[in-house]
Formats: sequence, structure tokens, C-alpha cells
Amino acid sequence: MSRRRTGTENPSRTEWPKVGVVVLTWENYDEASDCLASLEGVSYPNMEVFVVDNGSEDGSVERLEREFEWCTFVKHDENVGVTRGNNAGIEAALDDGSEYVLLLNDDTIVTAGFLTPLVLTAERNPDTAVVGGVNYRASTGEIHNAGASFSTLLGGQTFLTDERKHDEPYPVDYVPTCLALLDAEFVADNEVLCEEYFLGMEDVDLARQAREAGRDVLVTPDSEIFHRLGATSSKSPFAVYHRTRNRYQFAKRHLEGHERRVFLGAFLLWRVTSCLQWLADSDREKLRAVVKGIADARTGERFRSYEELSEP
Repeated sequence: MSRRRTGTENPSRTEWPKVGVVVLTWENYDEASDCLASLEGVSYPNMEVFVVDNGSEDGSVERLEREFEWCTFVKHDENVGVTRGNNAGIEAALDDGSEYVLLLNDDTIVTAGFLTPLVLTAERNPDTAVVGGVNYRASTGEIHNAGASFSTLLGGQTFLTDERKHDEPYPVDYVPTCLALLDAEFVADNEVLCEEYFLGMEDVDLARQAREAGRDVLVTPDSEIFHRLGATSSKSPFAVYHRTRNRYQFAKRHLEGHERRVFLGAFLLWRVTSCLQWLADSDREKLRAVVKGIADARTGERFRSYEELSEP
């Protein structure tokens, strides 16, 4: 008998599908503790939280363990990246019997009712693999994203949707993994978070896998969280390296023939334009990061560390 339901009934705790919430963190006690505290107030009745620590050495994971004993902790000895880190949490959630896995950033604050609409959308749309919600900027209350789009014609450029498209669940190109509910059956049958990416593009790749499997990617506007989006290193050599490497990796994994040529041609034009600006600014670190990203994607070399990419 299918576990899918339709309608607006209010099941008992045991009838609601079990959701494993995966929160990946690294040396971020203040934000992670606020995130976990907000999860304590969630109204969804059948939820377990798995905190994955990516090798923190600042004592933050020990503090979180003491203060949030109701969570299950999965600890790595080193920073293994976003995909490997989240995959460890996904595996723990599935082993615990979760029917859905929710990926949630540790710099988010959830509302009490954020999870129920995600689950109901998935339950009422059985072909759905991934469901996202609306992320508000915690600092301003403005919408940061309500889904996102991805353009192969523009070389893999991504664009966040900064408004609700509809009052009902609607399809999007992809859902950022800061808030993404995954169907466990889809997870079991697919690679899901591909570990050929260290940081970034795992959400785009996830959506591509869903479509290749004939599944949908939706956003439900009734699910709302707040996201602390501070100053990041999105333009650092480390980020430039992964943004470059990841798009080559995506093309190798999913694109063929004319589509791949168009994608890579547009991406190279985008990167050349950036490189000319960095050359004018004498920003050699970013120029080297582009070259290393392309070379490592082509050869399958290991990921380079932040320190390696910042060396003169």
C-alpha cells in the first residue's frame, strides 16, 4: 500500500511520515545553536534532527552536544565538504527510517509551521523528488529565494527567484539545499548529492537527476524560514575555483553533443570576461584559481584546499 495521501486530514504522530532533518555545521556555534533552538519549536509531529559536524576544532560541536541532547550527532575528523558532509547525515536519517530527508543550513531560523507544508506538498504530488520553500533574509525580511533557475545557454549561470510565483506549489529549475525536502525513495535510487562537487552546484545536479528520473522539483510558498546571509567569501579564489570546476564537472556528467558545446562555450566566454577584469585589477589569485579549476575538472584531481588556492 502506498504511503502517499491526499486531502487535508491531520494524522496522528505515527501516521505522519518520518522526516530526518540534516543540519551541516563547521565551527559555527552561534548560528547553529540558534537554528537548533528554532527546530525545538517546530509543530511537525514526527521529526528527528541529525547534526553533522565537518571536523570543527573550536569546541563548538561539544557545546552543541551538551545543549541539544535530543539531536543525533554525526562527526567527521576533517572538513569533507558540503556534499560528503550532508551525505553522512542523509545516510544516518535513512538508517533511522526517515521517509523524507530535509537539508537545512545551520545559519537559518525556522518557523514553527515550516515543515508541514513541505511534507504535504510531497505527499500530494507523488512524482516529486525535491520540495523547497521561501527563504527570507533575516536582516531585512525580504525574500532571498523562492526557488532558482539555471541556464545552460548562459554557461551555467544561476538566478534566484526573489518572489513567490504562485500561491500554490510551483515547479522550479532547482531548489537551493539550504532548505530542501528529499523523497527517501528517490534518494535510495540515485546518487543525489554527488561527491564530485565539494561546494556548490550540488543542488543543480540534484534537480537534474530528478528530471532524468522523471521526477519534479517544486517550491511550496507556505513553507517559510529566515536565512542569515552575511558577508561570505563567494568571490574568493576558493569560491572561483569551485565555481569553475563545478560547471565543467556538471557538463561532463549531464551534457552531451551540441548542448555541452554551447554550455562550455558560454561558460568560457563568461570566465574570460571575468579574467580580463581580474587581470586589470592584478588579481592573480583568481586567475590561477580559474586555471586550476579547469585543469582539475579535466583530470579529476583532488580538491584543492583554501590555503593552496590563496598561495602567491
